[in-house]
Amino acid sequence: MKRLLVLVAAALLILPAGQAFAAAYKDTSTPAILHKAYKDAQKGKGDFKVLIVAGHDDQFSGTSFAGLREADLNLELAEKIKDLLGDNKNLEVRMARTEEGYDPDLLEYFTDRREQTEDFIARYKDRMERHLESGNLESASGVPHGTAASEAALRLYGINKWSNDEEFDLVLHVHFNDTARYDLNYPAPYTGFTIYTPENQFGNARGSWAVGEALRDRLMDVTYPSTLPGESAGLVEDQELIAIGAYNTLEAASVLVEYSYIYERRIQDPLLRESTLNAMAEATQLGLEDFFKDK
Repeated sequence: MKRLLVLVAAALLILPAGQAFAAAYKDTSTPAILHKAYKDAQKGKGDFKVLIVAGHDDQFSGTSFAGLREADLNLELAEKIKDLLGDNKNLEVRMARTEEGYDPDLLEYFTDRREQTEDFIARYKDRMERHLESGNLESASGVPHGTAASEAALRLYGINKWSNDEEFDLVLHVHFNDTARYDLNYPAPYTGFTIYTPENQFGNARGSWAVGEALRDRLMDVTYPSTLPGESAGLVEDQELIAIGAYNTLEAASVLVEYSYIYERRIQDPLLRESTLNAMAEATQLGLEDFFKDK
């Protein structure tokens, strides 16, 4: 009987926040794994590898409001975060895309290695479907999201495959939010930030959640959680967002941060935007530093 209890405990870890992590997939990122990687970097045994993904691109630019494109805003904030993280000598920080376009190594996953990326998607999708059919995994629905165009989806999965191949420790997706609006010339009533992490049955869920908590606590120093129902906790699990590992396609810890709604005055007003983005970037940097210090 004791052996059975041990096996059950090993298969289901309960966090203080009440999050239950099932063992449908092998853990690929946990707080312990992340802290060890960072400690090794401090000892000179390689770097802790961070990938910053400025959401969307020139072809699939995301949402927009009053002429401001999300893709441009994401990149502006992502570059500020990279500059701040660059001061930490233990980190190797790369950008998935810059003003010049996608990282050349990553770009191959959309072009010359496209077929490999497509095979990667099919393989992981099939594996998850088999887990669902066998009952090893439960389907979980969360906050509704827009559906990415097929080409945009392939690029997101390509980023996941590249991240796995390059053995990144953490992937940070930078975004700004929006919601359905009757008149696109007017803002919706919702404001605030949301951090999305992988649903708790995925292999990278535990590490992602811990990083997300640290980021949430720091962002709350400069802003507040989303007022949209379902996002009000500021930290939300999701099983379907490709960026954070839909179908369990991502091994690294991953968070997708919707830093605010794009139509908010602090974003739309050029005089407020600069100070707002600086504060958000600094909160992100401090949140990661908090996580690295927390044993």
